[in-house]
Amino acid sequence: MPVAPRVVAPRWVFAACVLALIAVLIQQWLEPFTAGSHMGLLTNGGDLDIYRHGALQVLHGAALYANEIPRGGWFTYPPFAAVVFIPLEMLSFTAAKVVWMLISLGALAATIWRCARVVGYRRDWLLGVVSVAMAVVALDIEAVRGTLWQGQVNLVLMAIVVWDLTRPRDARFRGWSVGVAAGVKLTAVVFIPYLLVTRQWRASATAIGTTIATVVLMWVVLSGDSAQYWTHAVFQTDRIGPLDHPGNFSIGGILATLWAPDVMPTVGWLVGVLVAALVGYCAAYQADRADHRLLAVTITGLLSCTVPPLAWGHHWVWTVPLLAIAVDGIARSGGRRRWMWAATTLAIYVVSFMWFNAWLYRTSARLAADYPTYVGALDAAIGQMTRGDKLLAVGTHPLLFFVVAIVTVAAATRQHH
Repeated sequence: MPVAPRVVAPRWVFAACVLALIAVLIQQWLEPFTAGSHMGLLTNGGDLDIYRHGALQVLHGAALYANEIPRGGWFTYPPFAAVVFIPLEMLSFTAAKVVWMLISLGALAATIWRCARVVGYRRDWLLGVVSVAMAVVALDIEAVRGTLWQGQVNLVLMAIVVWDLTRPRDARFRGWSVGVAAGVKLTAVVFIPYLLVTRQWRASATAIGTTIATVVLMWVVLSGDSAQYWTHAVFQTDRIGPLDHPGNFSIGGILATLWAPDVMPTVGWLVGVLVAALVGYCAAYQADRADHRLLAVTITGLLSCTVPPLAWGHHWVWTVPLLAIAVDGIARSGGRRRWMWAATTLAIYVVSFMWFNAWLYRTSARLAADYPTYVGALDAAIGQMTRGDKLLAVGTHPLLFFVVAIVTVAAATRQHH
């Protein structure tokens, strides 16, 4: 950690703004913002519609986890999430999309700002400009694009977790974000073992208590839905989507693709999850021990995307703080070390870039320029993929997690010796 706050140099502000302009041009060229049939960045919001419909079901006393597929698709989140989204149900769908897009973009910029503050940059207007500019650059990251395109909640959850868990260890109520995030999206529970492994006892107790509170509250308010979710719906991965879908960037996606059309081997998946957890928590522990709090939290966030049976590409928003760490390495080093960090940053960006979605968009547009629905167009494009193509799509992000975790452990081992 730096001894004194660093100032963002004007040349870095200029570079960030130039990159932001390039990012907008790339986004517009690869996938126009307003492309038809819900393919454009600003024309979908399908998951936001599911959130809002879940809230509507709560308001009307309808079952959240009925067997019939409701409008837009099944609600696959804990009951607490449906209650959280009630305010957006009060708006029209158009207004809700605008509000949620602005909130998500604000969360993205706030995360970048917080990452810069944690690694030691001074709080001033230059840092604000860089944070906004780099948020625009992040539009070309698949997870960010997918989150904004679908109207997902990932950026907001990441923002509160990064802000909360990078606070001083004795900060009041530190750990609350994990419980709230887990109440909305269950994968956030991976941060509880991280807090325990790193001996952050107060924060882990707060996280566990907040998580339990969201569950108990929903048992009181929505007892029927809670019982249905925790005894049945939570185990139905088919409600989320097929495990062998090329958008499933997880260990489960890799195994399901390898075994398709047969069922993914559960034992193999459990072994993969155990290995990923051991490597990930060991890396997070080493990073935390070296006082690299942001890296420790980021590795845990990447783990939350690696281990679920199904993790869509938009779950991987944790590549954003990872890139922030790498860009700081460029700014903080010189000579050959700076070139090493530059190569690392480029490699992370190439892996996390929206190349998969851009390929799907171009292919689906070529196959059926006037396709009636974007789902049909995407299915047609996916049908053109070979098994090797699918493995490349589903395997790059989990591989990124393992590389980051292993390098972190190796660097810590080298320092200790």
